[in-house]
Amino acid sequence: MNAQPQGPWLTLLLRHLPPGDRLGWDDLLVGHDFGFLAPAEIQAWVAAQAFPGEACQALAKLEGEGLVRFERALWDAVTEATGKTPRPGGRRWERAQDRWRVALLKDALAAPVSAEALGVLVAAIYESVGCPEDMLGLWSRCPGPARPQGDSDRTKIQAFIQRRELDTVGGF
Repeated sequence: MNAQPQGPWLTLLLRHLPPGDRLGWDDLLVGHDFGFLAPAEIQAWVAAQAFPGEACQALAKLEGEGLVRFERALWDAVTEATGKTPRPGGRRWERAQDRWRVALLKDALAAPVSAEALGVLVAAIYESVGCPEDMLGLWSRCPGPARPQGDSDRTKIQAFIQRRELDTVGGF
């Protein structure tokens, strides 16, 4: 990947990708769908890659009122660059979603926080990127005030991360 300016979410994902693995179109599409990646950040990545296709170049050049068409242009560029696009519920989508989920969980796990605060972080990740059934055991609610409460077991989170990393080895 070429060097380019990155926002905090893309930096987080890149920091937690397995060694030798690269950021891909699916990661960008899913990251945008989840609200992590802004159009400008995706456009900078596309421009830095210097993709030759018409749809990719059009995506990189969108500005002003043209940004209203950003999502359509993104889907077109993904199709042009990869030959197909991942769809919610499809295997490629799920793998990209897992890459985001793992990166977010690794970041949360590395934070110097209490089990209760980690529980709040895990709950926020549930809400951001969805929750597969095997992720349900990573957080438990505790009775208390109306604010989110709960705790997380760091060992369970690490085991979940390791399982998901094995599932996503090899990219897309």
